[in-house]
Amino acid sequence: MLFAAAASSSLAQQSARCVSDSAAARLDHVPIMVHDLLAARRLFGDTLGFSFKPGRVHANGLHNLHMRFHDGSELELISVGVGQADSLSQWYERFLAEGEGAAFVALDAGPASSVVSRMGDLGRQAVVVERPAFDSVSFPEGHPLHSLFFIHVRSRPEDRPEHYRHSNGALSLSEVWLETDNPEMLAELLARLGALRCGAVWNHAGVSGVGFGLSGGTLVSVSRREVAGEPRVVSVVLEATEPRPAVYSAGVWIEWRAEES
Repeated sequence: MLFAAAASSSLAQQSARCVSDSAAARLDHVPIMVHDLLAARRLFGDTLGFSFKPGRVHANGLHNLHMRFHDGSELELISVGVGQADSLSQWYERFLAEGEGAAFVALDAGPASSVVSRMGDLGRQAVVVERPAFDSVSFPEGHPLHSLFFIHVRSRPEDRPEHYRHSNGALSLSEVWLETDNPEMLAELLARLGALRCGAVWNHAGVSGVGFGLSGGTLVSVSRREVAGEPRVVSVVLEATEPRPAVYSAGVWIEWRAEES
């Protein structure tokens, strides 16, 4: 399902761009859960103008596709297929039962040991995975920060130039609007990562939030209006060669903002 907005007024149009070069964290990627990966590929590719880097079928049945950008950020399409189900794939299935959408936002704040050290007492329940190719730090299901996780990739298959050639002009993931049940805890965590609190902002749909400047991008904290279901990513903003109207696709608003001179 695809809807286009008649007008767009992203954070950049409400105030100066909210970033902090001194922040320890940057936006890494947003996973978008879809029922049918092939149908989503046609929608995001043929209709929205993204190019793809192939993913793979994981042992737990998750299958993915990457929309990569030059700065290392990305959007990721994920579906659930046949495999040895684990806690993650089962959680994704429950999430999809409520509808397609963006389940998480991933930040890169360096190796897991550095992330947990910065968290202090907020990291007591964190789940740490350290592997040769990547580190991850996440929070268990039911935790107020479950929809945010950290990943630090040391090694991945090399991107090719065609992976970055998006006909829609997208250059990077520059802004993510994330629902939260505990904005105070999220604000405290971001402060410990050196994020700059930029104050209240509004998006094209009139949704309000609080912007936090990360390295090269912005995370916007949005208090949830609906109590039922899991918190979701409300919208993502892409830095692009030229602005485009916002579209609602696979349960998330996508905006294109013109690159600043």
